[in-house]
Amino acid sequence: LKNFDKNVNFFGIVEIDELLMDYSEKGRKYSSVREMKRAMRKKPKKVAVIVATDRSGNILFRYTENKRAKREDIEKFLKGRITEDSVLCTGTKYAFRHIRKSKVKHKEIVGAKKKKRGIYSTAIVKAKSEEFAKWIYSKFRGVATKYLQNYIMWYVAIGKYLSKDIISNIGRMLNLASSDRFAWYEYFRMSKISYIV
Repeated sequence: LKNFDKNVNFFGIVEIDELLMDYSEKGRKYSSVREMKRAMRKKPKKVAVIVATDRSGNILFRYTENKRAKREDIEKFLKGRITEDSVLCTGTKYAFRHIRKSKVKHKEIVGAKKKKRGIYSTAIVKAKSEEFAKWIYSKFRGVATKYLQNYIMWYVAIGKYLSKDIISNIGRMLNLASSDRFAWYEYFRMSKISYIV
């Protein structure tokens, strides 16, 4: 699943937004209460996740290690994933307003309550963000931030390949896994490991 995001590209109207999630060190053990308090003071309260989707159902999340998404993170996230004739719908946050215009032919800045010319909005990406946050917090009661990208890719794979018909989609997942040339090497390496029971 780590390399799954290389297979996701966006076409047409692309919506992009930022999702702020709670920073978590779930499962970490501290030797004392004092050490825990000192560690919590240094850590950020929130971490940013960039969310993008288009009208054909392609969706991708990317965890950034910052409190807020920066322009460089967004441009790196979109690089090679978006076509020249796409329309980019974003929120009014500073980082999204200052994405380089050379990336796309036309860019719409859409406010929270306002739609520009009817079809441009960020409603779909906001709904997907809320659905993902609900999935993380209800199913797993939150996850450790260092593993967040793994859970993100799991969610994207479930949404894209395992949503309707399980039997036919398992074949698609196997094809996707076999398209990664390193997956077979990893399988053979793991099959030769002997475990002491």
